[in-house]
Amino acid sequence: MYEQLEARLHDLFWASEGQSQELPLIEAFLAQHPGTALELGCGSGRLLLPLLTKGHAIEGLDNSPDMLRLCRQRSSGHTPVLHHANMEDFDTGSSYSAITIPAFSLQLIEPERIPPVLENIHAHLKAGGGLYLTLFIPWAELMGELEEGCWFLDHETSTAEGALARCYTRFQIEPMAQSLCREHRYEIVDSHGRLLEQSTSRQHLTWCCEGEMTQLLQNAGFAIEKVIGDFDPRVACDDQSQILTFLATRGADKNTQADAL
Repeated sequence: MYEQLEARLHDLFWASEGQSQELPLIEAFLAQHPGTALELGCGSGRLLLPLLTKGHAIEGLDNSPDMLRLCRQRSSGHTPVLHHANMEDFDTGSSYSAITIPAFSLQLIEPERIPPVLENIHAHLKAGGGLYLTLFIPWAELMGELEEGCWFLDHETSTAEGALARCYTRFQIEPMAQSLCREHRYEIVDSHGRLLEQSTSRQHLTWCCEGEMTQLLQNAGFAIEKVIGDFDPRVACDDQSQILTFLATRGADKNTQADAL
């Protein structure tokens, strides 16, 4: 996932949408949990590198060698600590004051793997450490605003060389299973419309509501501090929110709790 052309265009499409709405939330979260942090699913450093530039001590982890290579190439002035590993079973050998999973990365994990992922995160956090997590609900697909099974232009922007980069997407959705399968077709065409590069990829995502994720986090030993709707810290999450941001803190280990009893 996120290899070659897809990896190269990933941040270009994000940048075309303007300044990240998520970055200020992460900065505020890290300020509440000073110390070294870890970003899971850091990719090519779209969020990680600006955080390093602003003085935050944060490491990155991703399972895509191409994305990590791009992160190193783009990290002028910094030498980021990067880990090549899967989110499901990573072991950095360190503990952190905070761990972030931004940009909906957790939703690429199969549902049955989410509990052990959260337990592993809990084990990598220091006592009182914080967890920042974002999820999205695919309302456009659920409400029929996008037509299932048909290709549509998802992203389009210009490259630094003056070519045109495009991403076409089609999807299949299973509402009862809370499952969304997306196919992406990436293209670069020149000013005459001639195809220069093309690649395809597939993503399988799942989603859950606020109550479901709250229960998963509590089962893993986290206390929910706040749930934000649509990247607006003034807005509490509700049934209309497309984006859910969970702020949680690490509770005591289960063995420690048992010993205390």
